[in-house]
Amino acid sequence: MLDFPKSTLFNKRIPKQKFYEQLSVSKRLEQQFVKEIDTIYWKYKLSSETLNTTVGTNVTEIEVFEISLKEQNISKNVIEVIDREIPYHLVFVFRYNEYGQIWMSFKEESKSREGKFKVDSYYTTEWLMYEDLSLTIEGLNLDKIYENFLIQVAGGKLQIENGIEIKDAVSKAKEREKLETLINKLEAKINNEKQFNRQIKLIGELRKAKEQLGK
Repeated sequence: MLDFPKSTLFNKRIPKQKFYEQLSVSKRLEQQFVKEIDTIYWKYKLSSETLNTTVGTNVTEIEVFEISLKEQNISKNVIEVIDREIPYHLVFVFRYNEYGQIWMSFKEESKSREGKFKVDSYYTTEWLMYEDLSLTIEGLNLDKIYENFLIQVAGGKLQIENGIEIKDAVSKAKEREKLETLINKLEAKINNEKQFNRQIKLIGELRKAKEQLGK
């Protein structure tokens, strides 16, 4: 379980209907809330007041929600609507019986909709024993603390090197994921293709995709 300073503990239960009543959700999404989510706790509030740190340029508070599930699964669209509508950076801790999983997105303020956020590229831990979930608070301001949380949850999927910005690392990770998906599709097509000329063309496309992936 997360071992944050006592000063950050908020531990307030929020009725799940508060979410779907106050957020812009469809009837279908409301039904998903009811079907998938058992309880929601606003577990921690990380801010300049609760931590010995300063606000960042982009991150003013980090809220940690612990959500108990009825099944060991959560629909991404349920999380996205919460993430988009709440004007703070969020960490989701999902719990199902003795197991837990952390979700985070790269989140930035929308340039076209004031007070709204753009949510991009979710990262998750594996399902672990709940007691084994951990995040380490590292950084001199909330921007860096959030970035380090994201790196920890991504588990190696974000390559932070040579001073690269977290936004650029997320973009590179997305491109890498697209290339890996393309490579898998091309390999499957090559294995199933009967025409030699078509096979040769697909092999050329595969080689090009692998070269791009290796850059």
